[in-house]
Amino acid sequence: MRDDYGYNDNNKKKPRRSGKFMSLMIRYNKILWVLLIAVALYSGRGMLSNTINTFRNWEEIQAAKGDVILVQHLFVRDRFYQEDPETYSETVILDGGTYYHNLREGSDITLEQEKFEFKNGDVFRHITIPYVQSIDIMDVETLKMFTGFKYKSGSAYYYDTAKQAWAKIGMLRGGTPLPENTLVYLIFDDTHYVLFDQLYAYDEVDGGVYFANSERVPVSHTVQQGGGWYIIQPFHMIEGSSYQGWYLTSSEPLVDLESSDPLAGLDVSEQELILRELGQGGNIRLLSDGLYSPVPEGYTPNGEAYYCRSDNAEQLDLLLAAEDSAAAQEMAQVIAFKIAQNVNEYGYFETPVQNTQLYEDYGIRYGYADLKANAEIGRKLVTAAELFGKGGFEDAIRALADFYAARLEEGTLPEYWHTKGEIKTVPASADTRKAVALFLNAAGELLNDSSISALADAI
Repeated sequence: MRDDYGYNDNNKKKPRRSGKFMSLMIRYNKILWVLLIAVALYSGRGMLSNTINTFRNWEEIQAAKGDVILVQHLFVRDRFYQEDPETYSETVILDGGTYYHNLREGSDITLEQEKFEFKNGDVFRHITIPYVQSIDIMDVETLKMFTGFKYKSGSAYYYDTAKQAWAKIGMLRGGTPLPENTLVYLIFDDTHYVLFDQLYAYDEVDGGVYFANSERVPVSHTVQQGGGWYIIQPFHMIEGSSYQGWYLTSSEPLVDLESSDPLAGLDVSEQELILRELGQGGNIRLLSDGLYSPVPEGYTPNGEAYYCRSDNAEQLDLLLAAEDSAAAQEMAQVIAFKIAQNVNEYGYFETPVQNTQLYEDYGIRYGYADLKANAEIGRKLVTAAELFGKGGFEDAIRALADFYAARLEEGTLPEYWHTKGEIKTVPASADTRKAVALFLNAAGELLNDSSISALADAI
């Protein structure tokens, strides 16, 4: 009979000895727990920081208007997935397509989104991300924008400005870096085509003038996830800065990569026109309000990477003339529409930078009208209206014609004019009078208005 309940049972199996690893675990378990907690705190430092800042700035965050736009990922809310808003606040029906505009003010970031849907199904999108104070409140500095394309495979082309040659990125893989500061042509599954201009950083100097800061934009790269491709574009949110980028999508090829023959009536091929002239190789920027080009010498502010709005940029002439290129025509329509919105309340397109000589000799400040340049812009808009329909262009053309009519009523046509008036005036040169007459003739014919044509005869 066993009365010790087996405690003195010599036949009981003895416990197995723990190995050295288990002995170490038992001996140093407190240290291990401390290390694990330290690692957890380090990994979650973003969440901890955000939590602290949330309590510290609770009133400011509650006062911020709008929904949360950034996506929470791995403890840090730093990702924005670019997609169309549920509704656009502004819709403009044009002859060549439909323009949409929306400004979304979130509690974390602000987005200005534009979309142009062409009748053939192609879509142009432009995004502007301005700096907002709530970024500081959240203790977030570097964000990432994700642009998705639901296709299996892809490749990319771009114009290498250093080598003055075409370059191809083979099959895209996860983590494939995209070339910096240039337009990229993406092809997915040989069925989907994208002209992709990456985000660029801009500091606004004044209305119509920006400083382009390339150091604030890290390298973009691709990632494959969720059955498709994403282009990840990191960017640093710093006070005073904003970011802009655009892309055009189509189910048909946007660039002829097989032929280097010049387009009809031009001395450039489609590859050169699109990838070089629209990319940074052409040294222009397409921003939310039109084309920008480097500030020319003799104007202020001047310096490397200073860009001013240039509605008279020659690239638009090339795009308008390239009637055999669908991509060129679509980009011309978008750019011309953006330019048409820049006509001011006096009916002209302002020069956003100051000409040093004009200021010193005649006291003419920035914001003036260069009558020859304005006439050339007007001719471009007339051409756009003839190609794409008058909708979106007619109001600007008529406003500019009325501006010239007002100047003629004042007497001698001036070379320059300013809303604030100038002490000295410069009579228009023969070239300027000719340019104005050509515009008024074309505008009168387009608008079927004989009074505008009569102004040309008066000149």
